[in-house]
Parts: sequence; C-alpha cells; structure tokens
Amino acid sequence: MKVDILKTTMIDKIPSDLEGMEVSMQRLLALIDGMCNKVDDVVEGRAAADNNIGWFISDTVTSLPKLSPPVFGKLVNNNVQDHLLLLYLSSITRTQLNLAEKLNTAAQIL
Repeated sequence: MKVDILKTTMIDKIPSDLEGMEVSMQRLLALIDGMCNKVDDVVEGRAAADNNIGWFISDTVTSLPKLSPPVFGKLVNNNVQDHLLLLYLSSITRTQLNLAEKLNTAAQIL
C-alpha cells in the first residue's frame, strides 16, 4: 500500500484562518488514523510490512518532543490566543484602512 501524503487539491474559496486551521487539523487526524490502521493491519498480519514506512513512522515519532498533557495544553492555548489576537488586530487594521479610504474619497468630492 503506497502512502501518498502530499496531494494537491483545488478549493473554491480561500478559507479564513480558523477554517484553515480546522481543515488542517481534520486532515492531520485523518492521516494519523490512516497510519494507525496501517500499523494495526501489519501487526495483525492483514498487510505486508514495509520497512520504509516503518522507518518513516519511527523517525517521525522519535522527532516529537516529550510533553506532559498540561504543558501541551498550555502551549496550544497560548498559540490559539496569539492567533486570535492577530486576527483581531488585522480586523482593526482592515477597518481603519476602509475608513481612511472612505474619508479620503469624501474629501476629494468636497
């Protein structure tokens, strides 16, 4: 079974930051589920073992930092808060630019 991790996909619209994050997390969960199913199939003898896939999984798992659940939760929470702050600031900036553009247009009319 060949594992094709990198696929190109077409989208109809550019997702917002939160939508993009949600789609990325769903894709990541699907990839992890697929990997777990592949490992289960090999362990239970339903599929032949592939050394390249085994080494890839081993290298990936060993490269992950060892974090306790509270530390991991705090890191994720801090990153989400930073992301939400950036969204808020970009929204304020966009509003300010729109307002400045409207004021500039109104001043040119007068």
